[in-house]
Amino acid sequence: MINHSHANECTPWSMSSVVRDRAAPVPAISMSRHVHCQIMCTIGARRPETGGILLGPIDSQDITDFYFDATALCSGITYTPDHVTLRRKMQDEWLPSGRDMKGFVHSHPGQFDRLSEGDLVYIRRLLERNPDLSFFAAPIIIPRAFRLQAIVVLAEQPTVQRPTILRLF
Repeated sequence: MINHSHANECTPWSMSSVVRDRAAPVPAISMSRHVHCQIMCTIGARRPETGGILLGPIDSQDITDFYFDATALCSGITYTPDHVTLRRKMQDEWLPSGRDMKGFVHSHPGQFDRLSEGDLVYIRRLLERNPDLSFFAAPIIIPRAFRLQAIVVLAEQPTVQRPTILRLF
């Protein structure tokens, strides 16, 4: 379960978990316009702490598909993916059709537009289990502002979140 304490949402990002230095190459999130629209019309239109999986062609970093996790456990401060359903769909549908995971997208309340420590722990575990991923796309949706904050976590530094740009195609 990912637990978000948003009591300090107005404080600046902790430099221990965020790098704003652009000297190190930070990959952009490359996403289809259709996926962006799907995300904003599902996650962006619901209460905070909903989410879904980002998918795309194997051997590509492009995000071409999105699956809204309607069976996840969600509260005002947590989004817990339905890993049983997602794992089954990955094995039975997505991998056989040439698509794999590129990341997860979920929403936060208020203006909390960064990953929580719980998010980073979960992402680190997913990166350990998916060594083919060089980075994990982890955009945050702020429903109240109807906006997406693009964030990636590099496999080589799984405890650091990096703001990045969103490239729509």
